[in-house]
Amino acid sequence: MIKYPTINISELRRIVDALLVNAEKQLGPEVHLDQDYYWDASGPNIYDMSQPVTAVEEVGSLGDSWEFLFNMRGRDIAQEGPRLMLLHVAPLLRYLADKPEPNKSFKADASGAA
Repeated sequence: MIKYPTINISELRRIVDALLVNAEKQLGPEVHLDQDYYWDASGPNIYDMSQPVTAVEEVGSLGDSWEFLFNMRGRDIAQEGPRLMLLHVAPLLRYLADKPEPNKSFKADASGAA
């Protein structure tokens, strides 16, 4: 693995789209936000592993993030959508990744496997 790989944005878009299609199949077309607030450890040292993160610097809101993105509908995102809005996508994707599938049991089977 390359230590600092180059990200191909077109490939990332294709991968994220495929992951969202799969999430929609598993979770349904709409997902209720059971939680709103989350800890956000952003800041100048977030990518500097030589510096300890000693405190959570912000509290984020999933509802606010969704509202910011939702309100961009119908606008020319290429012209009006600052790249900074990706900050609002990340916590929503994380929430979808962490949300268990409905009616999915995580109980161990007889062999002890989950």
